[in-house]
Amino acid sequence: MKKFDVIIVAAVVIVAAVLYAGGIFSPKDEGNEVVIYIDKDEYARLPLNEDDSITVKTDNGYNTVEIKDGYADCTEADCRDGLCVNQKKISKVNETIVCLPHKVIIEIE
Repeated sequence: MKKFDVIIVAAVVIVAAVLYAGGIFSPKDEGNEVVIYIDKDEYARLPLNEDDSITVKTDNGYNTVEIKDGYADCTEADCRDGLCVNQKKISKVNETIVCLPHKVIIEIE
């Protein structure tokens, strides 16, 4: 092999190592906990792999969070816009469901 070929091979190996270390080849998408925050304070932490339902009551109203089949969903709320109920189910790390009127954040960690 010529000197140039060795440099190319070394560069490819270094780039592959950096990408692997950065999680490109093996990202950790799957979360294992649902964390519910009210006004930035942690309210509850529940396992994502166990079906459950919790109603979060605040001074502004309530949100019902359902965990089923590895997904978390806001199934019911009495906020005036109802956007939190219309958001998709979440299951991956850093995905969130937010209810601004109630200051509730549901996040996967």
